Amino acid sequence: MINDDELVCFCSVVTAGTIRQAMRDGGRTLDDIRRMTGACTLGRCKELSPRGR
Repeated sequence: MINDDELVCFCSVVTAGTIRQAMRDGGRTLDDIRRMTGACTLGRCKELSPRGR
């Protein structure tokens, strides 16, 4: 399991913990999570990720 502090969205600097919290707060779809956290909204994660993916 990914640590809560690990970045999963590099372009918007969103952590796994932030996404998990959004799910606890009622987020059920990717669109919900995007709206609640700002994750996956800038489209630069692959470019900014040190993993290159």
